[in-house]
Amino acid sequence: MNYDNPFPGMNPYLERSDLWPDFHNDLIAQLRTALGPQLPGDYRIGLEQRVEIAEPFGPPPSLTLLIPDALVSDAPAAGPISSAPLTTAVAAAASPKKDAAAIPVRMPREVRVTWLRVESAPSRRVVTIIEILSPTNKAPGEGRRRYIRKREAIIAAGVNLVEIDLLRRWEPMPLETPPPPSDYRILICRAWQRPDALLYPFTVRQPIPPFPLPLLPDDPEPEVNLGPIINGMHHTARYTQVAAYESPPPEPDFPPETQQWLAEQLAAFRPPAARFDAEQTV
Repeated sequence: MNYDNPFPGMNPYLERSDLWPDFHNDLIAQLRTALGPQLPGDYRIGLEQRVEIAEPFGPPPSLTLLIPDALVSDAPAAGPISSAPLTTAVAAAASPKKDAAAIPVRMPREVRVTWLRVESAPSRRVVTIIEILSPTNKAPGEGRRRYIRKREAIIAAGVNLVEIDLLRRWEPMPLETPPPPSDYRILICRAWQRPDALLYPFTVRQPIPPFPLPLLPDDPEPEVNLGPIINGMHHTARYTQVAAYESPPPEPDFPPETQQWLAEQLAAFRPPAARFDAEQTV
């Protein structure tokens, strides 16, 4: 089986909700491994994580909870502290009446959110934050508002920001002027150059452009090249086995000419019957 990346850069099939958490977590870890040896001697790069609660129906404006950003745990909440049998009154209350139906409710889920933090030693001064956007960051709602507030706080604190957006769905993160049309984008915001920043827009048909990792002004900036990292992940994780290349990629739909190009890129990865069906629907 061919485990190569079918595309020159980002694989849109990895944007699927069932594949994204695995891809996001692995990319964060692989990026740390790739960048660590390139950093000047008095720097270190750490993987940061916070645990929050995912709301099952999306948060109303008055709430400040966050839905999955990286790793979702579907484990049920812990049971009661006591394992003693229910009392007669509680057991009776738990039994449905004749005109009521017993149904499960959707429960909040615990999520783990990861990002990278570059700091200078020994003071442990935070120099750069690297974020890889996830659906909760981009989708309308409290998760997006929380991320934008965090983003503004990072910039206001004089910390460099690298924001990697590998999701086509939803509106791009706000800038002072609208970004040019693209499928994906990478933002480099150097603290000492604000409000000016660098934006690297690219499409599914283009390689992911290498970009500099901003550090303190007098220090050399390592080059970050996501393309080889993602290509290696295709072999390690064997995405070909689970990407469902016989189906269209996740929304939003590509223009017809790009759909034709996608079919050509995937020809070697689809079974013959699926290859024929894809050609008929383009």
